[in-house]
Amino acid sequence: KLKVKAIAASLRPLSTKICPPPMEMEKKGNPEEQEATKKAKVIAMPKKKNYRMRAHINPLSDMKHPYPFTPDYVNWKLHYPLFYGGNATDNIEIYDNTYKHPTTYKDQPEDPSMNGSIGKHVDIVDIGCGYGGLMVEMAKFDQTSLILGMEIRGKLVNYVSERIRALRDSDPDGKYSNISVLCTNVMKTITNYFRKGQLSKMYFCFPDPHFKKANYRRRILNPLILSEYAYMLKMGGKIYTITDVKDLFDWNTRLLSDSPQFKRLSEEEINADPYAQVMYNATEEGQKVARLKGQKFLAVYEKVPLTNCPIQLLQLNKQLLVKKKK
Repeated sequence: KLKVKAIAASLRPLSTKICPPPMEMEKKGNPEEQEATKKAKVIAMPKKKNYRMRAHINPLSDMKHPYPFTPDYVNWKLHYPLFYGGNATDNIEIYDNTYKHPTTYKDQPEDPSMNGSIGKHVDIVDIGCGYGGLMVEMAKFDQTSLILGMEIRGKLVNYVSERIRALRDSDPDGKYSNISVLCTNVMKTITNYFRKGQLSKMYFCFPDPHFKKANYRRRILNPLILSEYAYMLKMGGKIYTITDVKDLFDWNTRLLSDSPQFKRLSEEEINADPYAQVMYNATEEGQKVARLKGQKFLAVYEKVPLTNCPIQLLQLNKQLLVKKKK
């Protein structure tokens, strides 16, 4: 026993030198752990596999997400802080009107400098923005226009908002500060967000075709809502539409061509427009079609002044009534 105690006493100082106590290791720190901690502070890019959900949602069903009473009740500083006097901390906050990141609309109008009635306001809207690919690509060459994605599927909105947050955090120059996303039902609430003649561009990229004839009224471009889009577009504003479904393309072009408020642009004009060219492969759906070597059908329409308004509108309404009876 005495020998064992003597050996243990002789080894105690050596063990202290070779293996410092745990507290000393924590104070000194491990270089690899310190580097990992630094990387953890950087906001990670979200993964699509964590945000999968069903592709189809009925836009005619009741919506539980809040929405403003009028455009005067929207505080755009929450979505574009750097354009409304915010700081870098505000720029990585998320308010996308989902259950995860809710948006609250007040009972009184916001300050005119914040609701877009004075100064900066949203110019470009991506209807049904999906995973936000189009907005991200446009932000690379247009960093002055405020671009808003509107999507009815909550999980996709959460993905896009987290993606924008990570992009803003990784870019100190504020390249992606002019894009944002909202969860809402465009067919019911779009006029609650935008004023007459406010928008310069509206995108409809690979929308749900709703193949059944009984569901045509659910299409995002339909006769009942087209006048609302025309109301929010300024004169010379454009509607961009692209799809891989020929029947839907024919529907869209026939609908827009029959309207006296829009004029279709030629192929030469489309090829010269960078905002049209970015549609082909910017969206995730467009990239999928390209991988499968499918066809893409694109058309661009410009809002024009009404001429012979009463006659043309009567003719259009008559055509719609005949189609409805059929």
